[in-house]
Amino acid sequence: MRGNEILKLAVVVCLLLNVSSVQSQIEITKETTKTEDKERKAEKEKKEKNTSTSGATSIYFNTNWSYTTRRLIENDGLFAEQLGERANETPSNNWSFGLGFRASLHKNVLLEAGLALVQNGERYSFEDVDTMFSYRTTYSYISIPVKLLYTYGDGVKLLAGVGITPQMFMRYKQEQDWTTSNGTNESEIVKATSGFNNFALSATLSLGVQFKIADRWGLQVVPEYRMQLNSSYSKNDGYKHYATAFGGNIGLVFDF
Repeated sequence: MRGNEILKLAVVVCLLLNVSSVQSQIEITKETTKTEDKERKAEKEKKEKNTSTSGATSIYFNTNWSYTTRRLIENDGLFAEQLGERANETPSNNWSFGLGFRASLHKNVLLEAGLALVQNGERYSFEDVDTMFSYRTTYSYISIPVKLLYTYGDGVKLLAGVGITPQMFMRYKQEQDWTTSNGTNESEIVKATSGFNNFALSATLSLGVQFKIADRWGLQVVPEYRMQLNSSYSKNDGYKHYATAFGGNIGLVFDF
């Protein structure tokens, strides 16, 4: 009997040990699952935070090439002057430069503002049998472009924007070249800072992309259309001059 009792006791002890082991494994499994869940949740929150704050604030530097032309019309009343040969002016290529910042207003909406040198102009050329005359005119402004941008994407990001560009007049420059009747080539540069509207305002539309090239760096290529809303010339000038430009911004973007 004693032997049977010992055997029964051993069986009970083994069962208790197995139950304890199973319970321990269950507890360990539960703890492991809880830890994994916490890690997954933390990783998800981190990813969502990074996604929501990615590009929330950034700075950029652009170079801009534009094909610029103008709408030139006769002024009203007393100051009116016929267009004459100015009706034959042709578009000009101009470079501009700018820098600025972007701040997030919403998940997909950014406010962009900056400081830029904006240039536009036109050309003229006349040739005859024994003479030639040409010029290239450039109007230079310090501007503060302001845009609302819609963005979509991450590695390759769509940028669509609309805005205004207030412009402070800096300088008028006209590079003239001509050939006299005796075959002599001559040139002159005419510069002026008066006789022009000190303030101009342009509307801008843009649509382009930004490519991620490093951890916080991006390269943007953004075509842009700019249309001047008021005349470049003073109200007493013989003409009203409205510049337009179609070109592209190419530059670097740094995300904080």
